[in-house]
Amino acid sequence: MSGAHRIALVALGVVALLLVACGGGGSVAGVDAEAVLAGAAERMDRVEAFHFVLTQENGTTPIMLGLELVSAEGDIAGTDRAQMEIRARLGTSNLRLGIVILPEQSYITNPLTGRWQREEVSLAAFFNPEAGVTALMRSVTAASVSRTERIGDVETYRVDATVDSGSLDLFAPDAPAGRALHARAWVGIEDSLVYRIEIEGAVTPEEAENTLRRLDLTRFDQPVEIVAPR
Repeated sequence: MSGAHRIALVALGVVALLLVACGGGGSVAGVDAEAVLAGAAERMDRVEAFHFVLTQENGTTPIMLGLELVSAEGDIAGTDRAQMEIRARLGTSNLRLGIVILPEQSYITNPLTGRWQREEVSLAAFFNPEAGVTALMRSVTAASVSRTERIGDVETYRVDATVDSGSLDLFAPDAPAGRALHARAWVGIEDSLVYRIEIEGAVTPEEAENTLRRLDLTRFDQPVEIVAPR
């Protein structure tokens, strides 16, 4: 996620929840949480591609076309390519949609026919893990490294912090500022990559206070082919 990678979002704001097994750990004395987050922001700034899973508990997030995001999973490659499958709600209906974003065109599956159609879809209208992860690492306050935990087979620092709701473009684009939320980030001890982010709390007065958004990131810089659907 370099400066060049600040592509206009999918925030949506994809945003956070398939669980990667997380083992217990111990408290970490003497570790500078600000240095951990700064290192994570700098390292994630150089990531070219990754896989993401975004899930939410006790709430949804408005995205586009009147949809309420429930979860999303997909891949980001470079500055202008993404593919994902999302679960969303439209009124009382539960939908599954595919989205492909390419430099020259974007596509979405028709929720009624399941067929691909051209549609102007930007990451900004949806969820932007590429720019959002780095920005979030640099916007939290009152950070502390509470413990070490294992995410999959990676040993990480768990950083607990506070973030203002207005800084949550990663999960909820255009969220109003002024609400303090609990943020957690799992940062690789050896590689400074961000493997998981959680945001707990209500972004708006209408949301439940126990709303939890979780983003898991894997497959850093592994080759992925994103092409137009047939």
